[in-house]
Amino acid sequence: MNAFRQALVILAVTLIPSVLTAAFHPRRPAWVQAREGEVSLTTVREWGPAVLWVDARPQAEYQAQHVPGAIALSLEDWEIELPRFLDQWDSNRKVVVYCSSTTCELSHEVGERLKQNGISSVYVLQGGWDTLRESGIVR
Repeated sequence: MNAFRQALVILAVTLIPSVLTAAFHPRRPAWVQAREGEVSLTTVREWGPAVLWVDARPQAEYQAQHVPGAIALSLEDWEIELPRFLDQWDSNRKVVVYCSSTTCELSHEVGERLKQNGISSVYVLQGGWDTLRESGIVR
């Protein structure tokens, strides 16, 4: 029984710092796995200027701050904003949609609507605005 207790103590001593590091380290890996159609910021950066950024957040958030060159395209103003998007889009560019955070579904909904309207190469940025802010692309 003594060896069992010692093993538990050793396990606790190693497990606690590991859990704390995984939860709070600034370069910890993402806990959330990418969903279908999502793309990492690293991949988007590799695409370079072939990317057309689409901001799916509400207009007030877009006006406050957005990725340089991003086009506002929200569900609430779809009819007004879609023609502006189409003026900027061409089939040689990849469309990357983002919204507020990892849990935000607006980017997925806007991406699906674009696909339904015949736009190909539509991706959703994994982590959304939070990822962009953490990366320093926007401040």
